[in-house]
Amino acid sequence: MIFGYARVSTKDQNLERQLAVLEPICDKIVTEKESGKSTSERPELLNMLSHLREGDTLVTHSIDRLARNTRDLLVMIDNLVDRGITVQFLANSMSFDNSPQSRLILTMMGAVAEFERGMIASRRNEGIAIAKEAKKYKGKQKNKELHSKIIDMLKAGKNTPDEIAKLCDCGRATVFRVKKEMNAS
Repeated sequence: MIFGYARVSTKDQNLERQLAVLEPICDKIVTEKESGKSTSERPELLNMLSHLREGDTLVTHSIDRLARNTRDLLVMIDNLVDRGITVQFLANSMSFDNSPQSRLILTMMGAVAEFERGMIASRRNEGIAIAKEAKKYKGKQKNKELHSKIIDMLKAGKNTPDEIAKLCDCGRATVFRVKKEMNAS
């Protein structure tokens, strides 16, 4: 079976570019709107990885959609290849196995993705510092309506934080942040 994985970092971003290349070739596609910084914070990816079996293929648009951390990328690919799962990156026209050549290319491409992520963060931080200095930086504004809904659900105690995140179409981190703010008050 051919599994596709598409990911964007934020709720505002669009998956269409990735889906356009995955849909014609994949039997099942898993999508996620989470940061690529850490594999452990992407429940859809982790669930899909646990369902892959020997002979399956995992296809993503590009290496940075799967991981933005070289170590996570190498561990994930090693695990998949050891389990007999083929991994393909369409934009890079690559398929990986345990050969030294594949390992070299994967390590270099993973390092480039990690470097790119670091540069984005560095530029963002520079922009924030300049805006703060000019007293124009307000930070990320809270969505008061969303926070109120989360607070109501937490107080009702009927749903887990994961369920609340899904119902509110927000990240788990938002639910835990609101919960922490509630407990601090």
